[in-house]
Amino acid sequence: MAQYRSHTPDTLSYMESYLQTFHRTKDIFLEFRTSKATRAQGNRQDQDLRELMADQRAKEVHHRTVANRRRLADQERVERSDRCADLIRRENHFNFIKMHYLTHFASHVRRFGFISMYSTEIGKLAHKDQINDGYRMSNKNEAARQILSHDGRQHALGIRLRRIEALSKVEGVIVVEDSGMQMPTVSSGSTPRRVLKGRMKNTSTLTELCTALDIHYSNMMEEILRFIRQTAVDDRRLPADPAKLGLLPVEGFAQLEIPVPDFQENDRFQIHRARCTGTKAFRNGGSRNDWVWVQTGGEANYGDLREHLVARLLALFKIRNILSEAAAVDRLALVRILDLINGGRFHIPSRHIRLGNRINGRDIRIVSIGVLIGQAQVIPRREKQWIVNHRIDLWTFNEIY
Repeated sequence: MAQYRSHTPDTLSYMESYLQTFHRTKDIFLEFRTSKATRAQGNRQDQDLRELMADQRAKEVHHRTVANRRRLADQERVERSDRCADLIRRENHFNFIKMHYLTHFASHVRRFGFISMYSTEIGKLAHKDQINDGYRMSNKNEAARQILSHDGRQHALGIRLRRIEALSKVEGVIVVEDSGMQMPTVSSGSTPRRVLKGRMKNTSTLTELCTALDIHYSNMMEEILRFIRQTAVDDRRLPADPAKLGLLPVEGFAQLEIPVPDFQENDRFQIHRARCTGTKAFRNGGSRNDWVWVQTGGEANYGDLREHLVARLLALFKIRNILSEAAAVDRLALVRILDLINGGRFHIPSRHIRLGNRINGRDIRIVSIGVLIGQAQVIPRREKQWIVNHRIDLWTFNEIY
């Protein structure tokens, strides 16, 4: 949360409470902070303890049975392990400067603003771009003058490219100076499209697609007709006649790439790859049908999830309307929607949102891939119930909170 570019009193209180929780539970990580010196000391201690135990066994007069020797070996192993753990707890610690200054983050934000403004990474990158790269490009003779000249040219080119990009966003066309020529441009800051990948074999019609994915044809047809009735009437609309619909060419896919904007970075995107293999194995394992977020309704719906619902991907396909002049292509997904428990509100003791299989009404729907906004992380809780893992990343955390 320290990476946020804007904060509220709530986010600052979250930061402080999470840091306190970390300090209460950080001892569990002590064993992973063992230095080379501590590890060598532990090896010496373990060797000395082994020799001492061997001497004690050699001094024993009476003969031990096999069971007694095994019991004694187990006791010695436990004692050596306890001694090693005591040494690690005694020698390892979190008393270093980077751990200490975390306690100042909240007060720093209140006084000076967000933390990233004071990052030293900018200076490091500037040294690399302005000094190191310039020196490598020089002939090493009077390098300082050549470094300054190289940095000036790079800066001028960068300003020029940014100006061209800004003009392309406003007008969509660039006029090449002194030539009268025009050339269309595409802004580099445009939102990436959702992309269907992994074309499936033998899925050229709805019947073949349902067979490949083990989906009842009647259920698929019913949902497609319901989807068609909800779309606007125009020349791109799919036919509402089941006989004509069954003849349209179809392509099935096993993967959907969904661009998800980074939190507070609207011009940067992460790609979520939601997969749907039906009954086929994924990478020599079981079948894979991922959970996804479906954007639907308004912000007042679905409790704390607002306009989001969680669904499992059952099918990804596109269908071409060859019966119309436009020959439009619809990119669709068949999903199974989960019901919200307690109206989608947080379960107070656990602070999680719980979901379950839909008991009444239809649970599968046909939706456009445009309303699939990212992969969802859900954890099985009990039979036919799940918990939303809303702390898996910044995007999910902030969408729900």
